[in-house]
Amino acid sequence: MGTQELQEKIKKLLGRLKWSQKRLGRELYYAKYDDDDAVEISRYEEKAKKDLVRKSTKPEMLQSYLDIIIKHDEFQKLDLIIPTYQKNGVLSDNMESGMCSISKLVSKLASG
Repeated sequence: MGTQELQEKIKKLLGRLKWSQKRLGRELYYAKYDDDDAVEISRYEEKAKKDLVRKSTKPEMLQSYLDIIIKHDEFQKLDLIIPTYQKNGVLSDNMESGMCSISKLVSKLASG
């Protein structure tokens, strides 16, 4: 999945969770650290906001954001399923591509 697709998916999930982009930044910080450093939290808030609009944001970074969101307790309470295929290198390139296509189709059907 590309940068723009991941950005849109994250924004939709934030809407479902009723989270701001700043809240996402705080949650990303809390997922990585066990302290309350206000300066660092503020940096994470701004970084998350920028990463959701920049075309140059790496898909891997956005995927890590999505992974953190999906594991969050508040997301679990929504009772949603995110059908995103994760490449694992076991299947051939052709099969990997097919699985990604199926995942995209299921995502469209589920959100439409």
